[in-house]
Amino acid sequence: MEIQNPNRDNSDAMKYVKSLKDAVKRRFAGEYLKWIRAGRSGTAPVRGALSQTNWRTICTNLDTLA
Repeated sequence: MEIQNPNRDNSDAMKYVKSLKDAVKRRFAGEYLKWIRAGRSGTAPVRGALSQTNWRTICTNLDTLA
């Protein structure tokens, strides 16, 4: 029997965030995922240094997984 730690997030969305190799993409994806889980309240995270294509891809993937 495997013991699960309730503080660890093993969801598909978090696995996707951790799979991103680029630190900028990973940081944005983590912030975007937190925003989704907070009920999309407040201002969405800005894309910063991400290209429009990368930003749109990450948002679409997390919207699907979360």
